[in-house]
Amino acid sequence: MNSYLLGMRHGTQEPVRIPKASFDTHWHLIGGTGKGKTTAIHTMLHGLLLDPTHEPCVVIVDRMGNLSYELLLWMASDFCTDEVRKRLVYIQPSREDAVIGFNPLLYDTLAHGYYKVSRASEIILKGWASQNLEEMPRLGRWLFNSFWAAAQLGLTIADCVHFLMPGSPYHEQLMQCLPDALRYEWSDLIQTRSGEVSRILDSSRNRLKPFFESPVLRQMFGVTENRLDMLRFMREGKIVVLNLAPLNRLPEQVADAIGGLVINEVLTSARSLPLGVRYPTYLYLDEFQRFVGPDVESAIPEMRQLGVKLILSHQSFSQLKRGDTDLTSLIFQAQSRMIFGVQGEDADILAHELASIQYDPKKIKDEWYSQRQRQVGHRIAELGSWSTSQADAENWNQTYGQNWSHSDKKVLGVIRSTGDTRGGSDGHGEGGSRTSGSTSGTHQTLVPVHEDYLELASRVYATFDEDLRVWARDIRNLSRGRAIVRLVDDPKLHDVDVKRSAPGYLAFDTATLR
Repeated sequence: MNSYLLGMRHGTQEPVRIPKASFDTHWHLIGGTGKGKTTAIHTMLHGLLLDPTHEPCVVIVDRMGNLSYELLLWMASDFCTDEVRKRLVYIQPSREDAVIGFNPLLYDTLAHGYYKVSRASEIILKGWASQNLEEMPRLGRWLFNSFWAAAQLGLTIADCVHFLMPGSPYHEQLMQCLPDALRYEWSDLIQTRSGEVSRILDSSRNRLKPFFESPVLRQMFGVTENRLDMLRFMREGKIVVLNLAPLNRLPEQVADAIGGLVINEVLTSARSLPLGVRYPTYLYLDEFQRFVGPDVESAIPEMRQLGVKLILSHQSFSQLKRGDTDLTSLIFQAQSRMIFGVQGEDADILAHELASIQYDPKKIKDEWYSQRQRQVGHRIAELGSWSTSQADAENWNQTYGQNWSHSDKKVLGVIRSTGDTRGGSDGHGEGGSRTSGSTSGTHQTLVPVHEDYLELASRVYATFDEDLRVWARDIRNLSRGRAIVRLVDDPKLHDVDVKRSAPGYLAFDTATLR
């Protein structure tokens, strides 16, 4: 199989699968308690372990214990195959009836031994208040000297009590067996009777006291033969489950130290392989900040080349700051990430990363429009005209006239003529006229066509800070079992409802099954 089912895309129920190749560049899971990280790990592990074409070594360091119990319940069910069960190596340091011998001081050469003892000293010292060799150089020096002396004599961590307690009946005999340079250093310390010497020895004894006095730890770290053969487990593709649940038997600091020592065994075993020989190993670390330090951060690029694939899980970024050590930059080296619901500053940090991936400077926040009108064409319109006219005329006239004249003429005084003329006229006339008319006509013309539209008046783009606040809100509101997933080489972010890989009766919790 090239991918494993993780769940369904929120809202669409489209399957979301994890590419097998995504483990090569490491995974990071973060989420508050009860938000679904363990469910996601079960889903990832079940797909990985049931893959018949791929049987790598899987090392699970479970700090709280619940994951281990649920994984054992699944392996004991009919839903798991015998091939998977046969690969299981279960280690629980808090159990008194089953103890695996673990000697982290064994080495092949002096140079190899010096390196392993240095790492063991730093890991055990780190379990107490995040102290390291740089913070307390004298304590670190004598803790190293104790381990180095035991390692060169073929002894164990539990035997270091005889070096740190001068009153031990074996102290003098062991000192005589040490190499000269180391013996001189021990003699110089013991013979200097001062309060500083007593304080240094007391500090070293306090760190190692559980390894000296706890029956469980003395059995585990008091054997000269190392049964926790990580190189063999890697070669045979074993499933190593390390359950570090205290169960009122295992101090927290010792549990952290054991987890760190096992992780160191994985890395040193991978480094010891010859060039070209690689055994794929998946290393899942629950509450990883309790086991690793800056040295692991610097080794992450090397891990990919060694075939070690990290799956880091924790609840909050505040857990990554212990003393002067800040592992925040470590988790951002993982190229695939699964984010469950978190609150406070954690949501802001993750929102900044998601916004950086998805921010679009052209994303529109608001737009304002105004209504306008524009000419979109013409249409032919036919126009008609008509007119009517009517006129009536009526006239009448009446005339009346009278004329008269009188004449009296004399010609040469002899001839005389007279005349009298009278006349008159009378007339009357009437007339009238009536006219009417009508006209009509049609013609065509082009008429412009207009339409109303909304014109963009103003536009505002979403800023990065606004996008960041939206992501922070969404992360805080993620429901149980819902995660935002980023896959390596995939520019998209996936909103996933994580599938709960609990078929049949495994869907019930342990209390219900009982």
